[in-house]
Amino acid sequence: MDNNIVLVEENEEKTITTIRLNRLAKKNAMNYEMIVAFEKALDQIERTNTRVVIITGSEEIFSAGIDLNFLTGQEKDPEGVIPDLKIPRNFRYFMNTRLHTVFTKIEKMEKPVIAKINGYCLGMGFELALACDFRFCRDSAIFSLLETKMSINPDVGGTIRLTRLAGIQNAKDIILTGREFDGNEAYRLRVVNRVAKTPDELDSIIKMYTDELIESGPLGIGLAKKLIDDCYGKDVAFGLELETLISSQLLQTKDTVGGALARLQKTKPKWRWK
Repeated sequence: MDNNIVLVEENEEKTITTIRLNRLAKKNAMNYEMIVAFEKALDQIERTNTRVVIITGSEEIFSAGIDLNFLTGQEKDPEGVIPDLKIPRNFRYFMNTRLHTVFTKIEKMEKPVIAKINGYCLGMGFELALACDFRFCRDSAIFSLLETKMSINPDVGGTIRLTRLAGIQNAKDIILTGREFDGNEAYRLRVVNRVAKTPDELDSIIKMYTDELIESGPLGIGLAKKLIDDCYGKDVAFGLELETLISSQLLQTKDTVGGALARLQKTKPKWRWK
């Protein structure tokens, strides 16, 4: 396996970890090897106290989507681990137990995850970005869920996550046409949080967000993220009860007590994750 196909980089303070897709010769097209490496990176980061995770590609491309050689069974498989995805039951099993679980791990992390998007963000690469908590891009970025152009549908959360994020009307616009659109239109369609004109502006926007996220309590952020994701579309009474249960536990932690006292004393809290 190519150990450099996915790079994991920490900042000096170990508060921000970046996962960089690095299969540049193939435009960061996601094959089985990259998916395994990406999942390994997520599992590695989950065991650290990093505060924010950034997923990105290069300055020219985020990801061209799934590697079509992988999808159509033409990829070399010396270990015999890739099933024949042209057999419906094999495909369904592989998707439900392998690919879906990898992207769901992004949502289950109690750390905010940011997609930093330059260049092309297509198909499965777009679906990867949709699994993140925040999406920031250049105005020159190009988005497309192009699966319908091949007479398939987005199947790694694209139809579900995009509809939750952008609404039915915008989801149908993007998915049924399979058309390409730039960063400015992505912002208009509610696909991204912010859009930048230059690389420096993009870095500045992301720094502004990471600074705010790092200042906030990690336990509070992690459980608030779970509440938002898990209660969306559920009964309001269920959500209110779960909010209360989680807050009642957080009120017993040193971080919450210390955070409240720091707020009163106008000092900076020290988070202990407990």
